[in-house]
Amino acid sequence: DIHSYREPLGVTAGITPFNFPAMIPLWMFPMAAVCGNTMVVKPSERDPGATMILCELANEAGFPAGVVNVFHGAHDAVNFTCDDPTIQAISFVGSDRAGQHIYG
Repeated sequence: DIHSYREPLGVTAGITPFNFPAMIPLWMFPMAAVCGNTMVVKPSERDPGATMILCELANEAGFPAGVVNVFHGAHDAVNFTCDDPTIQAISFVGSDRAGQHIYG
């Protein structure tokens, strides 16, 4: 027999690339929220504006406070995300080199 259990993970994180500043966050935080999770999103430091606008729109649409959060930074922010024990899952889209750093 196969059993599937759908349970929220808790705090999740999303790390997004510079070249799709709106599309990639929309793959991440809505799915996390509808699955019962919260998400911290780290947009690319090159173009964080689209992610900020999307999170403002999520708040205006009625997302509860704290469900979607944004933090900014470069390598130190990514390292913090990878090392934080409260973050249960990381969603990442970007270069191979960055992916090896995150998941390596």
